[in-house]
Amino acid sequence: MSFNHIVIQNILRDKWTYISYFLSSVFSILVFFLFLITAFHPMMDAINPDSTLGMTMMFCSFIVYIFSFIFIIYSMLAFLKKKTKSLGIFMISGASMKQVQKMVFRENILIAAAAIVTALIAGLIISPLFLMVVKNILQADSFGMYIPVKAIMMTFILFSVLFLIVSRFTTRFIKKEEAVQLLKADVTQEKLILPTPWRLLLSILMTAILLLLFKMGSSIIESLGSLYYILVFISLLSTIYFVLTQGMLFAIRRLQKSSSYYKKTNLLFVSNLQAKGNSHVHIIYLLSILLLAVFVCTSVLYSSYYNVEESTEAVYPYSFQYISLPDNPVEKEQEDIEYIETTLKQTVGDYEAYQSAFKTDEERRIGFMSNANFNALGSHQPITLNENEYYVVAGNKATTPSTDAIQDYLDGDMQYVGLEEEMILSTSLREVYYVIPNEMYETMNYPEYSVFAFELEDWTERLDVAEKIESQVTTEPGERLVTSKISLYDTESFIKSITFFIGFILSLIFLSAAMSILYFYLQTSLAGEKEKYAGIRKIGLSIKEISSVVSKELAILIFVPFTFAAVLLFIVLISLRNMIAPAFYQMTAIGVGIFFLLFILSFFIIRKAYLKKLVE
Repeated sequence: MSFNHIVIQNILRDKWTYISYFLSSVFSILVFFLFLITAFHPMMDAINPDSTLGMTMMFCSFIVYIFSFIFIIYSMLAFLKKKTKSLGIFMISGASMKQVQKMVFRENILIAAAAIVTALIAGLIISPLFLMVVKNILQADSFGMYIPVKAIMMTFILFSVLFLIVSRFTTRFIKKEEAVQLLKADVTQEKLILPTPWRLLLSILMTAILLLLFKMGSSIIESLGSLYYILVFISLLSTIYFVLTQGMLFAIRRLQKSSSYYKKTNLLFVSNLQAKGNSHVHIIYLLSILLLAVFVCTSVLYSSYYNVEESTEAVYPYSFQYISLPDNPVEKEQEDIEYIETTLKQTVGDYEAYQSAFKTDEERRIGFMSNANFNALGSHQPITLNENEYYVVAGNKATTPSTDAIQDYLDGDMQYVGLEEEMILSTSLREVYYVIPNEMYETMNYPEYSVFAFELEDWTERLDVAEKIESQVTTEPGERLVTSKISLYDTESFIKSITFFIGFILSLIFLSAAMSILYFYLQTSLAGEKEKYAGIRKIGLSIKEISSVVSKELAILIFVPFTFAAVLLFIVLISLRNMIAPAFYQMTAIGVGIFFLLFILSFFIIRKAYLKKLVE
């Protein structure tokens, strides 16, 4: 019998362990491959690689690959942990450590090759359907199938290197003493959770200090730079870990002191929870982190997709805005306005037109608008000013303007009567606008800009009109400034759609990783649990009672991480309530609710399958 034959027979003998590792590897590769198919699609050539969106796509590819790297390492270590006992048989039979490592390395390479080929074939089969979904998400005119040579080559090379490194690295974790001892021992006892209150308090204190520095905007953050955010990340992870471990220990002790401890199957449940508390809390910790990542992706990236129209109108209040500067020839101004009006009449029919003006201090980027010119614009309620009153209007979105800088331009005192935070013209055109009485406006000796604004009904559906007008009337520095919320909406929709797609991919990866980790944990502990419950059944415990104990354990493993991650998410949202729109909370609640329903369904499916294997 050759060495390769032994490798193949070993795989076939324990095929379910290998299949679970194989499938998790296939999924990781498949997700990365589908993402590359989208990233390298010819339609994506319009994205500048040096732009924010292009860099985001590259960063997401890097995140997906690194996460695949970490997840495959975890899967392989979980796979080796389950194989440790069977590897002990080879060692007792006389195989050297080098031969065992060589066998495991070849098994991994064989599985890796099969996983890469399977993932690529599966990716090519489902890619037309996947690209169809991507087309709908991106609202693209065409996003058809193509031959993804670059995606195939990059996936094959990157994952071949990854599996080669991981296979060579992880075989070093095989220890002869551990394998032989596990083979000889009938029962292995894992370490119990130890009380570490000082570590918990220290981690909470450190996290609180770091977050307080962030809220105060301390100069320490600027001096530390990226190191500060690394410290925050590590501190948060350690705090979550100690909260979970000490919370588990506290819950076990409370249950032991409970009056119902000796009733029904509670004694068995609590004893089992105490014996496996350390491994349980590690899984709960990993699942909590992954689910928190899923919720963050859902909240931040998904919700932005549904807020494009409002955010566009907040910065560009008109379908078309034409600002004529003092150096713009009058003939050219009239020609441009006539062309816009003629085009709108021919293509749209009904539309609203507004004409106004403002004077500006170019050096300080401060605008002055008469009461009449302010009321002539249609994006706000009209106002009436007395001769000694002024009104302030924001010039930049999300920036509170100065309300008293106007005093530098006046001889007498003026009374401030109110603030308009919504944009009346395109954002960033001026830092602030001061609305003043008509007579005072006429006396100001500053250049005057003429404003022509047009508003259409169903403007989100008028991209063809915007393209036609902008093909002839464009911004000319020093002469005119032309903006359109229709074009901005189209651009923002595409960017948000890409963001939505990235969020979908990341959520899918994190959620699948969480489910895979739970599956590996249950698989690796199945043999020992099956033997334990078989012994318990001999002393009279019924299948119904075993089902009750197992159901409680599975509920803890599934719903505690979900609840903990959801609580953490809402704590963050509450702390940022002044910076978050109501739509953000709605999307977050909907997303968490959908995931909760999926987790309930998953609980019943996992419970049924696990119990069937446990008592068969």
